[in-house]
Amino acid sequence: MKKWIMSMLMAMLVTLPFSSAFAADESEVVVTGAGLQMTQTKPIFTDITLDIKQNQTSAATSNLNVLDARGTAAGWGIVLRATDFKLTKMVSGQAIDFVIPASSVSFSTQYKNAVVGTPIDFKAAKGELASHQVLSSEDSRIVGVIPSEGAGTHQFGVSYVLNVPKIIEGSNGQNVGLLQGTYTSTFTYTATVGL
Repeated sequence: MKKWIMSMLMAMLVTLPFSSAFAADESEVVVTGAGLQMTQTKPIFTDITLDIKQNQTSAATSNLNVLDARGTAAGWGIVLRATDFKLTKMVSGQAIDFVIPASSVSFSTQYKNAVVGTPIDFKAAKGELASHQVLSSEDSRIVGVIPSEGAGTHQFGVSYVLNVPKIIEGSNGQNVGLLQGTYTSTFTYTATVGL
């Protein structure tokens, strides 16, 4: 009898409808870009002791860090412009500006490394680095990266060489030999989208 009751219970269980509930929920995440940022250290040129018999140079270096957290893979560039180096002297009671042209400076960029992200392969034309570029009041590219490259944080070194002129011009139209003093220029760095 027990076997028969067990068989009946099993048969009833098999004939009961089996239902199970499945729930499917979609889940999503929103990614927001954090922008394109750069920082650079101030280039400080080496001092010069005048020697009119030979050509002279003054050198400077600066570090450039670029953070591309836009999430657009649009590529980017960093450009530089500069004013002429200016020294103001009093001549016969009048303030005269004497300048060393910005074009007296050439600069080159070296890729140091990727702090975060995939390194940029400049040898495979994934971007361009300045090589003996001449400084001017117009934008000159320090570094540029093609679209789909350059996400993350990257470090660069920029080296500058000032070819010291022997003759400079004053705002009064007079040419004179290089004067002693501190010549000042403003360097402006700008991040741009795309190469």
